[in-house]
Amino acid sequence: MPKEIDPFRFAHNGRELEGEIELTSLSRLKPSLFNETGTVKVKMRFDIDQTGTPYMQGQFVADLSLTCERCLGELLYPVTIETLLGLVKHERLVSKLSEQYEPWVIDDSEFVNPADVVEDELILALPLVPKHDFDCLPKEVWQSGDKEIEEKPEKQASPFAVLSALKSKK
Repeated sequence: MPKEIDPFRFAHNGRELEGEIELTSLSRLKPSLFNETGTVKVKMRFDIDQTGTPYMQGQFVADLSLTCERCLGELLYPVTIETLLGLVKHERLVSKLSEQYEPWVIDDSEFVNPADVVEDELILALPLVPKHDFDCLPKEVWQSGDKEIEEKPEKQASPFAVLSALKSKK
């Protein structure tokens, strides 16, 4: 994968990119990973639609190694991301994009690193709380360890007991 591209020029020329990005090179994603080994398979197709909007259609496939929040062990999380990004030069132009596009804002920069948009999409695809689909902890861990004590409800005094005592004094 190239380190720098001009996405608008790629769109005008109808270019395609295909390659792999090492997970170790994605510095913002690394803190979320249990293990940084592996790659992301990347396919990007740049073009211009009928309305003249430059866009990038991408597919990113990876097996991410995350930390299970229950057992703190490794959780293999396969990800396949299909994205359609409309290219815009300024934040104020985002509202003019068709609803089918998510915005890719390219501020005052002619060249961008395609790995940055791949990293953004991977971060957005991470689960809020990664955990195994099965019970990854032994059953004894799921209990507090204290034996359950049956509580017998205490018989509460009637609020009218005082009146009853006054009545009996007469």
